[in-house]
Amino acid sequence: MLKNILNLKGVDELDKHTQKEVNGGKTKFCGGTGGIPIGWSQSQCFGWGIQWYNGQCYACY
Repeated sequence: MLKNILNLKGVDELDKHTQKEVNGGKTKFCGGTGGIPIGWSQSQCFGWGIQWYNGQCYACY
């Protein structure tokens, strides 16, 4: 099935490092699921689904 998907136009196979980032394998914030950076200060960055990590506020997936 993977070979069939890779034969589609515009589809690229992800390397192992990128797969881990997409799957949250190496992500240490937002419970390992990752998040979208938002421009809030550290004092505003709190609540359910919001986390401060490495100098940036994230809205978790």
